[in-house]
Amino acid sequence: MYKIVTADRFLWEGINLEGKIILEGGTSWGNTTRLIAKKVSENNWNTELISVDIDDSHFNEIEKDIQPVFKKLNLRRGDLSDLYFIPSNSIDVVICNYTLSSVEQFPLRVMKTLKEFYRVLKTEGQLLVTEEMPIWSVDSKDYTYWSKRLRIIKSISILKAMATFNEIHPSDLEEGLNIIGFKNIHWREFNEKINAEMAVKFLDKKKQNLIKGSNDLENENLTRGFVDLTEKLVKKFEETKEFLAPAYILKANK
Repeated sequence: MYKIVTADRFLWEGINLEGKIILEGGTSWGNTTRLIAKKVSENNWNTELISVDIDDSHFNEIEKDIQPVFKKLNLRRGDLSDLYFIPSNSIDVVICNYTLSSVEQFPLRVMKTLKEFYRVLKTEGQLLVTEEMPIWSVDSKDYTYWSKRLRIIKSISILKAMATFNEIHPSDLEEGLNIIGFKNIHWREFNEKINAEMAVKFLDKKKQNLIKGSNDLENENLTRGFVDLTEKLVKKFEETKEFLAPAYILKANK
């Protein structure tokens, strides 16, 4: 979802996409898709990209922007936990940025997704994952904006009986990958710079869900209270261009 800025060097260290078939897990607004396209263009790589997301509403815009960069581009609507349309042992590199926490809205579904990544990867194929650190694993005082935004989003989701994101600690993700059979697993924590405008966009979307959604709790005070919290935080975001969030990048091989 977010643009990777701080850890860009570590993400691409040792990665060569020449002649490779890439699977991007989670297209979203196309931030990572465009980042991949930029790297392919800069290095003049001959690369194929398959990008999969459960929501295809941004596909046309993304394809228009980057299609000429790739030897072949396939934007596919689908569930990452069931990549039936991708043959086994056919992918060289899987890139999954800020997506697994969304998959884990449904407990243990991330394991099904990781098994699918393992299945479609060629032997020695690479997995690159970027994720936010769980709020309980960091001092929220060091990440005021990030912490408040995350808690408001999760609370709105719970109030409206919607699934909520579940961030995965890298040590837990590492254990899951070990169980599936991945090897050479290593990860690094870093402070990510989050674009405030993008954060506002996502937060406002949640606010609209709160206002328009059903109110089965039948408590308008709760709705008004969270709308007020959201709007106050949005105003704080408008005073800055970016803010820090704790994240990590994990790499592994099949």
